[in-house]
Amino acid sequence: MPENRCHADKFWRGYDPRAAAPGVALAAAGTAAVLAGRWYLGEVSAVADRVGPFAVYALAAGGWGVLAAVVLYRAVTYTYRLTDRAVLVDRGFRWRPEPPVPLADVTGVAAGAGWVGRRLGVGWVRVEAAGGRALTLTGVADPDAFAAAIRDAVAVERARG
Repeated sequence: MPENRCHADKFWRGYDPRAAAPGVALAAAGTAAVLAGRWYLGEVSAVADRVGPFAVYALAAGGWGVLAAVVLYRAVTYTYRLTDRAVLVDRGFRWRPEPPVPLADVTGVAAGAGWVGRRLGVGWVRVEAAGGRALTLTGVADPDAFAAAIRDAVAVERARG
């Protein structure tokens, strides 16, 4: 008779808001460009006079609103769970459910980060499984520790048989 038991949690991670730092920098640069254009090109373009001076500021503020919504959605809904039998990923209601990756099927685990992510302590973890399946977990705080935990769990699962 097959063993019927629940998954026991070993490690949890989620999307860390620090992973949005490049987006925040881009939004800040975009805001600066929009506001500078309003100040420096005011005489060249009569659009500001026709539409109203606040339209330019609304454009800049709208970008921040979209960025905040994306970061909030990811921080609240993205969860990455390592259990004693599988890696489970949930990316919220906007994404299709990800089937669990059984630890017995894992063929490789890698972790990394860009130069900004390394300084902020966030990055990605890539889990490769049998059959060519690969799962990339983004925005992970301390990705090396999470990858090491997955490797350890895979070793325990293989030793168990």
